[in-house]
Amino acid sequence: MNLEDLNYFLAVAEAGRVHRAAAQVGVSQPALTKAIRRLETQLNVPLFDRTPKGMQLTRFGVAFQQHALVLSTEYRQSLKQIEELHAGELAKVMVGAAPAAEPLVGRAFLSLQKKRPALRMCLKVQLSDGLLRSLIEGEIDIVVSPLTNQLPEEIRSRILFDELTSIVCRKGHPVLSSGGSVTPDEIAACSWILPATSVSARERIDAYFKRHGLSGPHVQVESTYNSPVGVFTLIANSDLVGVCSAQHRPVAEQFGLQVVNAPDLRWARKIACLTRKNGTLSPLAQTFVEHIDAEAKFLRNRIEARAVHTE
Repeated sequence: MNLEDLNYFLAVAEAGRVHRAAAQVGVSQPALTKAIRRLETQLNVPLFDRTPKGMQLTRFGVAFQQHALVLSTEYRQSLKQIEELHAGELAKVMVGAAPAAEPLVGRAFLSLQKKRPALRMCLKVQLSDGLLRSLIEGEIDIVVSPLTNQLPEEIRSRILFDELTSIVCRKGHPVLSSGGSVTPDEIAACSWILPATSVSARERIDAYFKRHGLSGPHVQVESTYNSPVGVFTLIANSDLVGVCSAQHRPVAEQFGLQVVNAPDLRWARKIACLTRKNGTLSPLAQTFVEHIDAEAKFLRNRIEARAVHTE
């Protein structure tokens, strides 16, 4: 059994059709078909059902796909570690960060760069669901993001700290006119900039409206929140309200934004460091995780000190 056959099998399993998989991996359809047959002969079981709708994995194929993904990922990891050993100080870390966690990852990079001036980092910033897929597939090695309710079995998590999330608007916004706590009806009258319904922050907002028997929220702008600067610029120059994490509060304050005093719309979420259960991190990646831990500890202490000061 060779790695090339495994990769061809994974390509067909993902594409569902041989001609699509052949185009993706750049080989002929007969070569792909022969690779699948070799695997089926070696395993002595059918991996696919050939149907008019395409190639459907059998129950054997589903089980084999899980192991093939691990083997393929492990092989790429081995090559990456050899590359790092060969490149020495020019080694690169592959990191993913949710928008709310990007500042933490940036500080960890700057901290480690002082010891490793030639350190390179490939940083992917996107929402948690996309990062988890990239982590499982081996495209990145470390993810820092809010912890999701349903974490895939392949992922190992370590909590870094609890982060308070609030709702913000511009100074002088009508929702602040009462000067006190904002009522659910006042919240319902607002227009929002929010992420998609599958994102945990949006689920919190939707649950608030449902809990209070309100229709909405009225989402005027749907955003991935990849750029807090872009989001805060819109909020600062309109009557939109939106979500702001504790890490982005300093940026929000630079735009003159204020927290909306709505107790039911402030919640804590867990920021976690995620890695794959199968395989080991390279020495450089492990060192980067240690710097993430140190920066998270510093941030956690600062958050706790601010909470005591506020009280």
